[in-house]
Amino acid sequence: MPGEGAGRDAGWWLPAGAPVLRRGLCSLAQPCLKQPQCTPRFLFHEATLVLVASGRLQLDDGSGGPAVVADSPASLLLVGPNTCAELVKTPSGDAQRFRSVLLTLSADLLEAFHRARPPGVAEVAAVAAPWRQMPLDDDLAETLRQVLDSAGAAGVSDERLRYRLMDLLAAFAERGHLFRAAPQQGTAWRLRTLIGETPERHWTAQEAGRALAMSEATLRRRLAREQVRFDALLVDIRMHHALMLVQTTSWSIPRIAQACGYQSRARFAERFRARFGYLPSAVR
Repeated sequence: MPGEGAGRDAGWWLPAGAPVLRRGLCSLAQPCLKQPQCTPRFLFHEATLVLVASGRLQLDDGSGGPAVVADSPASLLLVGPNTCAELVKTPSGDAQRFRSVLLTLSADLLEAFHRARPPGVAEVAAVAAPWRQMPLDDDLAETLRQVLDSAGAAGVSDERLRYRLMDLLAAFAERGHLFRAAPQQGTAWRLRTLIGETPERHWTAQEAGRALAMSEATLRRRLAREQVRFDALLVDIRMHHALMLVQTTSWSIPRIAQACGYQSRARFAERFRARFGYLPSAVR
């Protein structure tokens, strides 16, 4: 896009590729779309920062309140953990693209930040609303840029990245925003975090239970209390991962299917359409 907007948009362009996961700290992705897309019941499992570099993003949590719209790199959209919403992404500009930067912050990182806040620091109430928009001033933009560059750089250690993420959270707190605590105690929450790190693995309830230090029967019983079925949760996690890969990489559909634990492209496409209402090939 020409003019001042193009310069600012280009400033948030990150190298293309699959989402980056730094376990226990954050994940980073940059979706890019050429056509409008509606995603029903998208779950922001952990606290997430969204910067819309080009195009328009609308979120509606179905509560009856006003939907939020993000359409400028001049502000950040801060989404609380465990927030479910319908997302509508609309390309715009001369290039007719929707591009955004997503930085997800782990529950462990947020907990460490809360513990590390020194005594005497003015308390900031955790924001109860599912999301909040925050102006991206120069200082905050520079802090965010350091985090984004560090998260995607193999040469930056986890320790250094942790300090930079903590600095970003401190910048939010100075501006009156503190992410609410994530419901880590729930079995479904723990299971989603576990499988989300390796969705390509051949997960069974028995293996997942073992990884969470419980029997398969105990896992299923606890999930039932939370009105969650193991198989349904597994598919949903994989489809969320698939959607992100379709939007952020140029991988073939068979490769994405394998990265999500499916050997059959047809079965993968069937699951994807059942979850989102369209085939993965339609996203591109």
